Amino acid sequence: MTWTDERISDLIRLWDSGHSASHIGKVLGVSKNAVIGKAHRLKLPPRPSPIRRSPGPRIPKPTPMAKRTPKAPSRPVFRATRPRHGAPACLWPIGDPGDEDFHFCGGTTVPGKPYCDEHCARAYVTRVRGDTRAA
Repeated sequence: MTWTDERISDLIRLWDSGHSASHIGKVLGVSKNAVIGKAHRLKLPPRPSPIRRSPGPRIPKPTPMAKRTPKAPSRPVFRATRPRHGAPACLWPIGDPGDEDFHFCGGTTVPGKPYCDEHCARAYVTRVRGDTRAA
């Protein structure tokens, strides 16, 4: 679809007459959005909103709450029990990081892994071919 001079003059005439964008679109054989876009590019005066508001009871705006100064979040204390002889400690988290008693397992790790034997078995699950269960 091309906007010819004739179509543009029809658009302007119908727009100035107060017809809706959907009506103008039907007359010109284009979409409502094409009419609105062209009217915008031609800088035609904007249309009033077709939404009719009922003069019902007004809902009061909520009053703003008193300003509160936010507390700085407390940082959790991480405790890890170190295994003897300075070996690397298991880093499996135990508890919720926000709780006071949160800590890491601390057991002796499997070489090349960050966890102990028990937690490696839980962390590194291998799927058997054809097994459709979630890991």
